[in-house]
Amino acid sequence: MILDNDPLGLYSIDIKYEGSTSATQYCIDDFMKHLYGSRKIVDMTILTCENYHALMLCFENQDYIVFIKSGLTSGYLGTGPNGTSLIIRLAEEAGITIKELNAAPSLFKRINSSLATVKDVEFIKKNSKESLDYDRLCLKNVNKEYVQQAKDSFKKNKDIIFVRAEDEKTKDSVEINLEKINKKIDLLIKKLDKIEINTNNSSLSSTLKEILSIVSSIKTVFGQ
Repeated sequence: MILDNDPLGLYSIDIKYEGSTSATQYCIDDFMKHLYGSRKIVDMTILTCENYHALMLCFENQDYIVFIKSGLTSGYLGTGPNGTSLIIRLAEEAGITIKELNAAPSLFKRINSSLATVKDVEFIKKNSKESLDYDRLCLKNVNKEYVQQAKDSFKKNKDIIFVRAEDEKTKDSVEINLEKINKKIDLLIKKLDKIEINTNNSSLSSTLKEILSIVSSIKTVFGQ
């Protein structure tokens, strides 16, 4: 008789699927989201099938796994190989352990179909190796300047992103795009002004004035 010590699955591994098989940029964005997220990536396995690559990300809390689907490629000059190279460079820079595993088509399909199992995760962890063919996976044009541009672009296009402080491995600081926030507040104030001008209800007008006052106060705080 097999005893099930977790009948409700409360301690199961949480497996997430991100990225896209048809868009390299989605793979890059989702990787960078986790790279700058509150959960620290400790291990990245590149899953290779022919010239296609998926990723398995492992975190400090070992019950959480993220698969990035195979929108990454290699073997030629182009967006897909650039994305693969960029992610490897970013992972190296962050001190993430990088491994590689030649994956069978059946495993690759399960990952891309969001159907990987706990056994698949265990198999990947057991059989992946810390050995990369850099000539194949890392293009020379993806240099330090290229990586920095990608980082700047990612941060610029996010209203709020979470960035791990250099001197704190577990605590996160928040970077806020004040320019975007102020623009949105200005737009909201203009809309509220128009509503107040066009309303004949004194009670509603009074409420709108209070809202305008609050929004203006928020703008003052963010504008400092």
